[in-house]
Amino acid sequence: MQILGLILLAAIVWFGFAERADTTISAFDLHAFVVVLGGSGAAILLSSSTMTTLRTLLLLREGIPGAGSFRKSTNALEDERAKLVSLWLEGRRAQAVELAERSSFPAISRMIQLVLQRAPEEATRAAFTELRHAEMSRWQPAVANWELLAKLAPSFGMVGTITGMIQLFKGMGSDDLDIGSALSLALLATLYGVAFGAGVAGPFGHYLRNLLDEHLAAFERCEQSVAELVARSGRASSGGGA
Repeated sequence: MQILGLILLAAIVWFGFAERADTTISAFDLHAFVVVLGGSGAAILLSSSTMTTLRTLLLLREGIPGAGSFRKSTNALEDERAKLVSLWLEGRRAQAVELAERSSFPAISRMIQLVLQRAPEEATRAAFTELRHAEMSRWQPAVANWELLAKLAPSFGMVGTITGMIQLFKGMGSDDLDIGSALSLALLATLYGVAFGAGVAGPFGHYLRNLLDEHLAAFERCEQSVAELVARSGRASSGGGA
């Protein structure tokens, strides 16, 4: 990914200095657009592994209504946790074990194991800390990439501005100097960088961070449920012995 990022970054800089066939001044400038988005993407490639890059792109679906899986996964985990706790408290422990065995969530399987073992609080905390860290190592870098894009986009907007100004100075001795198109590139690149960073990447990164926090909070509720069920089992055993 790093080599690909370097190649893309070099191509973006070259493209920024390339002569433009269309010098029409408009609200859209292909050079400015490519420099900002392409440059920001190249920087992400330079700082990420292949898997992290793919997950960064995969997170785009979270912005499409009905297509996101993060919140669906969190809600499904929460539903299975609540159902497992309900089954266990109702004395239907065989069904609770069966539910855990069928579950696709490691947290649910770990819950029933810890409850059956009557694991102490320290063991429960360690088990769910490990699960949370595994989930964070999977998604945290991808979420952080979107937060990073909020900072990179304005910087690459400045790159487009600099290339536009260089083109302007370069053509000052020419008879067919087109000041308008050069200034258009310079100003639109800054505009695109700020708009994409503050208006798209920043809010989207914040949204993804909230989704990840909600997902990790579901693991905390699983941990709390294990502690409560183990405590109830301990009180029941003490009462039965008495």
